[in-house]
Amino acid sequence: MDMAKRIIGYYLLLTALAAALLLIVTPLIHDGSADYPLWKILNWFMAVGVVAVLVTAFLGKRDLGDREADTTEQLCVNLVFYGSIVLAMLFFWEWFWTLNPDSETGEAVTSHIVYFPIMDALYVVLTLAVGQRLRNGGSGPGS
Repeated sequence: MDMAKRIIGYYLLLTALAAALLLIVTPLIHDGSADYPLWKILNWFMAVGVVAVLVTAFLGKRDLGDREADTTEQLCVNLVFYGSIVLAMLFFWEWFWTLNPDSETGEAVTSHIVYFPIMDALYVVLTLAVGQRLRNGGSGPGS
């Protein structure tokens, strides 16, 4: 089981690095069209990452349960758990919207410009936290 955790941890770290890098360089390499081909590819990998973070955060929250834990551990587990819920809602709402061929119109494009960078930054922060913990053999934040 430890090997699976490490593999998932490395996967999350790699996708976080890719998302952070692409978020930074997109304004430099984007041609101004409504199409973002690199993001369309990365979004498929990020979708798996979002689910992995959500499941890991849920398991960490469940493991915390009723046992006595210090305030820092409770705070870490709860921040990642609720942050992963927000991440999943934003990511899948935006991603499913972009999968719709009729979605690239005025207001939708504006919302993509606003919400995707926020969601991408949240993805990077959460996947780095969870990925680092899993890579080190832990079960998630606070373990």
